[in-house]
Amino acid sequence: MELYVDIADIDVIKAIAQYFPIDGFTTNPKIFTQAKQPVPVLMAEYKKYADETGAKVFVQVTGSTAAEMFEQAKMLQSYFGAQFVVKIPAVKEGYQAVRLCKQAGIPVAVTVVHSMMQALVAAKAGADYVAPYVSHIDNMGADGVSCVAEMVTAFRNGGYPCKVIGASFRTVDQIKNLAVCGCQAVTIAPALFDALIAHPATTESVKGFDKVWSETFGDKQVSDLLPK
Repeated sequence: MELYVDIADIDVIKAIAQYFPIDGFTTNPKIFTQAKQPVPVLMAEYKKYADETGAKVFVQVTGSTAAEMFEQAKMLQSYFGAQFVVKIPAVKEGYQAVRLCKQAGIPVAVTVVHSMMQALVAAKAGADYVAPYVSHIDNMGADGVSCVAEMVTAFRNGGYPCKVIGASFRTVDQIKNLAVCGCQAVTIAPALFDALIAHPATTESVKGFDKVWSETFGDKQVSDLLPK
């Protein structure tokens, strides 16, 4: 499963990447408005980081027509290069923009997906990713995880190479269930990353190791006990 950070701030992305094997990061218009740095500065930092690390950069268009979306996608890809994936919303004009982008060789993620059929049409149009909003789907009275599982099955049965990148999570359990059903990617808010690997039993076990070690060997470390 590919792991992405859903955040605009490059310092947060770098901090998470020091500990977690992320594949890149995703942005959207809303989180750009919450960023601590000016967007032009961030864009330059994104390009530098992607060039150095090979991380994928997902940026969403802000145009309302297919032509506007396509023009923005071309400009963004020209700037970021091979690591760029354009995010296009699952609206009527967006589906036309997907086809234009694919004809131009621009990788596409169709975003703000809330139904199986939105995802299926996106896959058939050539999208490389679809991004269902899992918790939003739950809020509508449906089951976000089950919806993702249906997308994964439909794409496999239909022979579509499109990947599902789950988004909008409240719990680690949602992410775990997507991994079990075969979802290929997730994009996660920074606060959830530590929760992915946290477990009270692990914490207690490590405390136990530390206690018996220090009782026996004091301040020495295991590397101090190598033969001289």
